Amino acid sequence: MKSNYVQTFQRFCSFVDRKPKDETMIAVLVDSTWLPDYAGITMLDFYFDSSIWLDVYTRLVQDLPGVVFLPGNWIEFGMAMEPSGWGTKIKLDKENPSAVFPFPGGLSALIEEKVPDPETDGLMAIALNYRERMNPLLAERNMSPRIAATRGPLCVASHLLGVTELLMASQIERDKCRKLLDNTTELCIRWLKAQLERMEKPAGIMVLDDVAGMFSPADVREIVLPYLKRIFESFPGKIHIFHDDMPNAEIYPVLATAGIDVFNFSYECSIEKAREKVGPDVILMGNIPPLDVLARGSADQVREATREVLGKLPAYGPILVSAGGGVSPDTPIENLKVMLEEVNEFSV
Repeated sequence: MKSNYVQTFQRFCSFVDRKPKDETMIAVLVDSTWLPDYAGITMLDFYFDSSIWLDVYTRLVQDLPGVVFLPGNWIEFGMAMEPSGWGTKIKLDKENPSAVFPFPGGLSALIEEKVPDPETDGLMAIALNYRERMNPLLAERNMSPRIAATRGPLCVASHLLGVTELLMASQIERDKCRKLLDNTTELCIRWLKAQLERMEKPAGIMVLDDVAGMFSPADVREIVLPYLKRIFESFPGKIHIFHDDMPNAEIYPVLATAGIDVFNFSYECSIEKAREKVGPDVILMGNIPPLDVLARGSADQVREATREVLGKLPAYGPILVSAGGGVSPDTPIENLKVMLEEVNEFSV
């Protein structure tokens, strides 16, 4: 059965292009931390059974018509996708997200490794083949993929090295740290390009990097910004979406210079403060608490939180109504439907 998702995505593209302050729509980040539970399936079935994967995304579009899913129709294996290219150990579990173990030998050994080729290395090669097989079926349902996604260079480095180890290396082994980030950035670019090449009408890229939010403004400018800019500048003319839901608003002015069009930020930062920090041109994507409201809250709490975001228009727009981060595990689909009802009523 064909969906209306093509029209929904076209509306999203128009929104990004026009940046209206008095209009909105819902855009949400959903992935394998939520989708298997929503569909009543195991994590491994979602990862590796293509017919189940297709049915899950088809059902999602039917349950939430008019919502744009970012990146949408995402073929992913949790956090293991990009690090697996280096051959690091990963753990796959039926009930839990994939786990990644640090690269043996630490930073010195890691920077001597070649940058992986997404066409042949790790889970990325599986995902690309998966994409080629699923594209015709998605096209039949008007759900063709349009956004490529990658975990960001800091995020990938943290899984290869360990978060604490990466943060320490950024301060006491900065040259080696830069070399590692050069390599993870190059992988992000290669991985995004490989995905876009397999899309009929590629429209944008999405970079997810919560680890970037663990740095001070000065370190973000020196250690984070050059790598994010390199990624976004590699894809001119495409929509640039960035996800970082660490509650560190002091770095937002620096992030805003990276070439971001849409910023999915932390619910712990108010829309007013986020707008002040990023300036007038970046589209804010938020800011409903994903756990306390969308996952655990009542329908009335979801309505109230959604209306609060809607009340920020047009003073603080452009805003895409969303969770202040990704959709959390165990979020009832009914709460997402309540959010959609409120936005639809507002838009009439």
